[in-house]
Amino acid sequence: MISSEQPENHECELDCNLRMLRELPFFAELSPELLRVMAYLCERETFVPGQAILEAGQPAETAVAVISGAAGIEREGRRVGGVNEGMCVGGLALLGRYRWLYTLRAETAAECLIMHRRKLLPQLQAQPEALAAVARELIDSVVFWDLQRLERGADEDVHGPGVL
Repeated sequence: MISSEQPENHECELDCNLRMLRELPFFAELSPELLRVMAYLCERETFVPGQAILEAGQPAETAVAVISGAAGIEREGRRVGGVNEGMCVGGLALLGRYRWLYTLRAETAAECLIMHRRKLLPQLQAQPEALAAVARELIDSVVFWDLQRLERGADEDVHGPGVL
């Protein structure tokens, strides 16, 4: 193929990472400069169908945004939800230490943006207003999820992790 015939819509990895971060509600109030630094610090990883992206019981140290593909959320061997392109799980892992309550498993080939707490939290801590904005958005998302669950009156035996 002649180079002039190639599609012109090539997005570099940094620009793709930046676009993904901009689309995440908990990063909505961050400055473009901070977002660019954070996009640079993120990693991309591809998972094959059936591969665990996050595993129940393991330390929650990353948030994961799905760039392409799909993943299932499993709890105690049961599929309890799904995550598709543009969605993110584990936002709270950027701020606190806990263990995963569920396993996130690739259902198709899935490319994911991995956001490590050890890399991103120092950037947020250096700008307290940014840290406060992210914390506010994460709290709002947990409250929203709880409200939805209360309104739909889930069965007692239904498991459902707070997917952030």
